[in-house]
Amino acid sequence: MKKLTDEQIIEQANKNISFKRHSLVYVLVNLLLIVLDWYDNGRFEWFYFASVGWGIGLLSHYLSIKPNSIFSVEKEIERLKKNNN
Repeated sequence: MKKLTDEQIIEQANKNISFKRHSLVYVLVNLLLIVLDWYDNGRFEWFYFASVGWGIGLLSHYLSIKPNSIFSVEKEIERLKKNNN
């Protein structure tokens, strides 16, 4: 594993913080949607559509920032360099 520069560390930290904010907003908004759905008629009918859709986006966000994941830019650069030699 290569050593990260200070700039790369700051960039990764910003990505991690962005994901944490996204997760917090997801939880808070979905709690509100659950309350609104229940308050509407005493049953859960629609909140999960928004939760699942947004959850897919949240998962996509996580996969895009996770180092050395299948969608990692660094991993792809290493693969291309290896295939180029």
